[in-house]
Amino acid sequence: MLASVPNFRDIGGYDAHGQRKVRHGRVYRSSQLSRLSAADAERVRSLGIKATIDLRSERERAAQPTPAALRMPADYLSPKPDTDFIFNRIFAQTERTGQAWAQAFGAFYGYMLDAYAIELVAMFHAIADDSLPVLIHCSAGKDRTGAASALLLDLLGVARADIMGDYLRSSALLDGDTHFKNMLSDAKLDLYAALPDACRRVMLGTDLAYLDSLFATLDDQFGSAAGYLAHHGFNSADIDHIVMTLTEPMTKPAIAD
Repeated sequence: MLASVPNFRDIGGYDAHGQRKVRHGRVYRSSQLSRLSAADAERVRSLGIKATIDLRSERERAAQPTPAALRMPADYLSPKPDTDFIFNRIFAQTERTGQAWAQAFGAFYGYMLDAYAIELVAMFHAIADDSLPVLIHCSAGKDRTGAASALLLDLLGVARADIMGDYLRSSALLDGDTHFKNMLSDAKLDLYAALPDACRRVMLGTDLAYLDSLFATLDDQFGSAAGYLAHHGFNSADIDHIVMTLTEPMTKPAIAD
């Protein structure tokens, strides 16, 4: 969608529950926006985005700041100072091989439902409050943003096969982005910068097993995405409003005379 930020995209268009489809132009997902060209920045402004859910830590935002012209009063910024807590809990004791890190990365996806609950709840509140369109992003736009997008699409009744396909698109969109491939060191995340290449490839990629881990945790602990929202204080009217706001009836094919 954007030449300078290839992982920016609309999550609309998927079939949802009850003969409905996810509306276009309501929710966008992306990587960080510090490298937007002037033309792409104007294109983002034209979308009329009212709120951004920035899942990055304070440290990441300082390293790669969002252009001031794209900041909105309703923006939500994650309060996490850095991502060291991820490394310390999930990766610090993990053998530095690709296989071990892939297993740890799956554990991280399951952990995100708890570790990023504040941010995920803020995203759903923005939607429930009609602060739309909303933009969800992190640094690469594939892991934290991938988890947030997956949880949202699951709530709307999108088939998990479609959710998985949307998630995997990040790897294809980011494949030719040399800035993304250098992103860990560019963001001065020194805990990650010295990793072996096999481990860095895990961190820079997507895998269905990771999202499977998130869904397994969701199903086991909350039963469903709606159960997750209910656990965090949303009532059935809130949930119904989110679903109806983000979906629309499928267009019936015209009947030939």
